[in-house]
Amino acid sequence: MSRLLSLVVLAGLLIAPSAHAADMHLGNEGFDNGLIGWSGSHTAGGVEAVTWDGRTTARITDTSATNAYGRESLPGLPAVAGARYSAYATVWVESGKAELYLRFRNSTGSLLGIANSGEISGNQWRTVTAAGRAPAGTATVSALIYSGVSNVGTAYWDEVLISKDVTDLGVQIESTVPNATTFAAGRAYSVFTGTADANPQVAAIDLATETVTRKITLPDTVTHPTVGGWAAATATDGSVYLGTYPNAKLYKYVPGEATITDLGKAEGGNSVVWELEPGAHNEVYGGTSDDGRFFKYENGAVTTLLAPATTNATYVRSLAHDPVANVSFLGTGSNAALIRYDHATKTTTNLLPAAYAHNSMVGGLTWTGNRLFAWIDRTLLVLQIVGTQAVIETSITDVDLHHSPARDGRVWFVKDGLLHSYDVATKAVQATTARPGLDATGYTWFNGTLVSIGASIDGTRIFKYNPETGAWTSRVVPGTPVLPAAINALGAGPDGKIYTGGYLTGGTGVYDPLRGNADTSKPDRETLNGLHQTDSLMAHNGKLYVGVYPSAKIYSYAPGDAWPPKLEYTGGSAGNKAHDCEPGQGPPPQDRPYALIGGPGGTVYMGTVPKYGKRSGALTVWKDGTAGQTLCVVPNQAVVSLAYADGKVFGGTSTRGALGTNPVYIDAPATLFSYNTSTGTIAQHPLPFTTRAVTALAEVDGQIWGLAGGRLITFDPANTVAITAKQLFDEPDYANKHSRAWRDGVLLTVANDPANVYGTFGDQIFRISKSTKAMTVLHTAPGTEGLMADKYGNLYYRIGERLYRLTI
Repeated sequence: MSRLLSLVVLAGLLIAPSAHAADMHLGNEGFDNGLIGWSGSHTAGGVEAVTWDGRTTARITDTSATNAYGRESLPGLPAVAGARYSAYATVWVESGKAELYLRFRNSTGSLLGIANSGEISGNQWRTVTAAGRAPAGTATVSALIYSGVSNVGTAYWDEVLISKDVTDLGVQIESTVPNATTFAAGRAYSVFTGTADANPQVAAIDLATETVTRKITLPDTVTHPTVGGWAAATATDGSVYLGTYPNAKLYKYVPGEATITDLGKAEGGNSVVWELEPGAHNEVYGGTSDDGRFFKYENGAVTTLLAPATTNATYVRSLAHDPVANVSFLGTGSNAALIRYDHATKTTTNLLPAAYAHNSMVGGLTWTGNRLFAWIDRTLLVLQIVGTQAVIETSITDVDLHHSPARDGRVWFVKDGLLHSYDVATKAVQATTARPGLDATGYTWFNGTLVSIGASIDGTRIFKYNPETGAWTSRVVPGTPVLPAAINALGAGPDGKIYTGGYLTGGTGVYDPLRGNADTSKPDRETLNGLHQTDSLMAHNGKLYVGVYPSAKIYSYAPGDAWPPKLEYTGGSAGNKAHDCEPGQGPPPQDRPYALIGGPGGTVYMGTVPKYGKRSGALTVWKDGTAGQTLCVVPNQAVVSLAYADGKVFGGTSTRGALGTNPVYIDAPATLFSYNTSTGTIAQHPLPFTTRAVTALAEVDGQIWGLAGGRLITFDPANTVAITAKQLFDEPDYANKHSRAWRDGVLLTVANDPANVYGTFGDQIFRISKSTKAMTVLHTAPGTEGLMADKYGNLYYRIGERLYRLTI
């Protein structure tokens, strides 16, 4: 802190910084405790702690042209020879000059080397830097605020900070919500997602006491890590089965035991086991992606029953089983189908009503009350199955995914935030006043009470409802697993903080540059909950804008306002589910907002990948006070990068379709397009080479720079015919690494360095000279993704769940 504090901190409580701290704290960098920790240097006197412009500062008053004055942060912080260190300070030079030094010392305190900021002047607050490499023998590094021998003048110093060249800032986001739940013998068994470095866990939750009675970590191997699971089911013998990703594994847990058994990879399973469903005789059925496989696990063996479940199916997303008829029902995608599989005859029939064939997926299925309940894009169909025909009994809109087993002729579900019932006999839908306040991962009946476990913005909740009395409760379950979440997006907010968005389970992390704490295993501050998976972040017009999956949502947040942010626009509600930007059509609903850019007047532009099974991304134009619009720009191509210049929005496309498209890529080159903000017209600007994606765009001094297939492209917005290209890297392996056709690089300008452009590509962070286009690789680390700069000019990138800083 540097603003004047009302809190008085006793000098005796000042604790030396930890050698294991992520950030290198001097202990009294803001002079909130006077000059404690700052030793006299050079001529005695001349330095005192004062309040200036509302800040606690160190004032150097130099009245002598023959003396030097200063204070040094001794005894210094641990340092390593050969590493590069940077010191930062905020200074107001009222008169004369000021200087900031880094000082390197050996273990006996002898000075080995220095680095200097140069002379500073200016009657305003400025952030200054001194940087240098630690010489051989270095044991400590310190900062010196200084007024030179020949100088006469007064300067106010604040916020003196030091950073190493590469700093692991640790975990930024935590998650404590389940992805899947099943029930057995009065307990819920919920799966909590981890990361590549932190295994998922299963929590056993006692339904009576609403407490966690056991937490068990899922085992895996280094070569086939288990990250999380969407599927959980209880077999008829009471055993709990789990299906995971990205290795499509099966696990078995016998309630009461201390460990979980790894059953290995589901036969031929490609990446994800999406659903598990119990059979009548201890067997379990499962469905996978990306190969649309339907399998059975029985007596220790996995058997593939269908592969794929139907023509061109890439997902078996949902399952239900009728044990009396010995029939299974499969909800598939990315082109929706509802497959009836007869286990006796091994025959299949598509039961999906024609009116729903344009959807991408049948996302949920339940066989209960002698009816098949099918969930398709928030519409719940109640189907009577007559032989190989499905008859729609009722359709109910705006319903959450999961619903209960039938009891006393009724099935329960959440619609518009309230618990509802469906009476199978009368077909009546009845609302209650109960508001569960969670995204249910499963329902069961326990002692006549409806019980659900699910995710909420404040953690895992348990919901209970008594149909006889209408009494209900919704409570947070204490003690559920708290696991790190992988970082999916990062950006600098208008408040100067670095925001990170969580993959899959959502959540938002906030890091205050150079002020992190010592524990890199946990976030510096509590995770902000309330947003699902974040794909993009942008500061614009004094607000933080967040692009969130699914349904390509734009949220806005003004620092200081209550969290969660305000929902401004939903790309998944725009467009027509039967359209895909074909002639005479508009865009399909959009899903993944990988690109955000701001324009004049507070306008926000969003580039997106469409919903599952579709190919055409879109450009969204939104401004506060307007409804917003989502536009087709390049049919059959996603929009994955944006930049604004000269009254136009420029976009880069990807030939990769949404998940579930087959083939993955269209047989056409990626391209550039522009949207004229005045006329609303769209033009395409073909590249002078062929590639699958233009994954980064940035405005650089009025020009447009981009990354496409390992090449740097540049052009004048007024002359898009003259696009230059320079090969910087090898063409990415798009065939085997599909994700790189959505995001494989970043280009970034840094205000502190107007001569260069910075970027990432693959595992490398690089710098490109604006004048010569020469590239210098600054840092290489496996798994490097994303790039953002703080107000000091330092770069931030992510590897898995951890945030890193690179000083430049």
